[in-house]
Amino acid sequence: MPFDDKFTRLLQEAAELAPDPPGSALADAAERRSRRHTARRRAAVAGGAAALLVVGLGAAELRPGGLSVAASHDRSGGVSAQFMIDTLTSLLPPGRISEAHGSGIGDGSTPGGGPQASLLYDDGHGAALVQLTTDRLSLPVTRWTGGTQCPDPFNAPVEGCTRTVRPDGSVVVFQREAPRTAGAPATWTVLYTGTDGRRVRIDERNSRTTGAPTTRPQPPLGGDQLTAVAVSAEWDLLFAEFTVSASAPPAATAERTPSEIIAAVEKLLPAGARCEADPSKQVTLGTAHLTVTLEGRTSMLTITALRDWNLGLPRSPRETFDAAPQSNTVTHTADGTSVVSWSAEPGTDGGTVRGRVVHTQHPDGTRVEVVEWSGTNGYQFTDTALALSSDQLAAIAADTSWI
Repeated sequence: MPFDDKFTRLLQEAAELAPDPPGSALADAAERRSRRHTARRRAAVAGGAAALLVVGLGAAELRPGGLSVAASHDRSGGVSAQFMIDTLTSLLPPGRISEAHGSGIGDGSTPGGGPQASLLYDDGHGAALVQLTTDRLSLPVTRWTGGTQCPDPFNAPVEGCTRTVRPDGSVVVFQREAPRTAGAPATWTVLYTGTDGRRVRIDERNSRTTGAPTTRPQPPLGGDQLTAVAVSAEWDLLFAEFTVSASAPPAATAERTPSEIIAAVEKLLPAGARCEADPSKQVTLGTAHLTVTLEGRTSMLTITALRDWNLGLPRSPRETFDAAPQSNTVTHTADGTSVVSWSAEPGTDGGTVRGRVVHTQHPDGTRVEVVEWSGTNGYQFTDTALALSSDQLAAIAADTSWI
C-alpha cells in the first residue's frame, strides 16, 4: 500500500479516538476499513454495502411518483432490511433501482449502528451509488455534535457546504467533497440531525462503488432532493424502535475545545518552536490540528486528548491501554503514564521519516495522542523532514498538564 494511503488510514484511525468524527469522515471511513468502537464514546455508524444484509430486490423500474413496483412498503414486519430498501426507494425521484441491500433492527448485521440501505440509482444518465445510514446520538445535541457543522476543509477537499437550522431546531448539513485523485468519484452528503438525537446520513457518488470509474460527471441528486429523503417522516417508525440504550454514554461535552488543545500544545512545544493554527473551522471536541516549525523544518500535528477514555470498563486505564494490540513496546513514565510510539517511512528502501505517532494513557484515564507528518493538510503528504522528534512528541503527549 502506498505511504499516502497508509498514513491517511492512520490519521483516520487516530480520529476514531475523538468523541465525534468530522462530518466528512463518518461513513466514508467506514467503507474503507473496519471501524473500531470505543465503549466510552459514541455509537458509530458502520457504513458501507459490505456490512449490509443482502436482500434480493434486483432491478426495479420506478413509476412516476417514485414508488417501486417491487416495494410493498409493508410496515407490519417492523424495521426490517426490506423496510429500509423500500422506504429509501419510495423517497427517491423516478429512476431505475438495482443492487439494493439493507439491514434492519435486530438482525445482527449492524453492530453499534442503526438500520441501513444501499442501492444503485439511475435517472437515465448513469448509475450512482446511494447509501443511507442511521444512528442515535447521545443528548444533548450541541454545536459540537459531530456532523452538525460544515466539515473542516483540512480533512478533505470540500467543494462546498451549506448548513441549515430548521424551524424545529434540527440541523441539515449538505457537503460536496471533491475527488481526491484523478478519476475518483465525487461524494455528496446530507447529514440530518434531529433535536431528539436521530441521525440520518445519505452519501451519493457518481460511480457504482466507492471508487473509480465514474459513471457520470457528477452525482444525480442535489442537496434539496437528498434533504427531502433524510428528513422524511417515513423514518419515524425506525426511530420509534431504534432508541438509545439505557447504558449509552452521555454526550462528550466535557472534552477540550480545539482552541483549548491548541493553547495547551503551544505551552508544551520545545524551545524555539512556533506554531500556527486556525481553530475557527475545527469542529470536533477533543481534537485539534496545527502547523509547527522548528529550525527551518515544518510539520503538521494532530492532537487528540480525551478525559476518562475508558470510563465504565472493567480494567484500569493502564491495563486497557497495555492490553491493546501495539506494534511497539509500551513504556511507562515515573507517574505511571503508558507511552507507545512509532515512525513511518515512505518505503522499504528507507529515507526520510514522513510520519510519527505517540499514544499515551495517563493514570486517571486521560488518553493523549500526537500524530506528526509532513504535508499541508490531512490528506496530502510530502517528503520534507519532520520538525519534531519522537521524544519531543512524547514529552507533549505525556505531560501531566493534560490531566
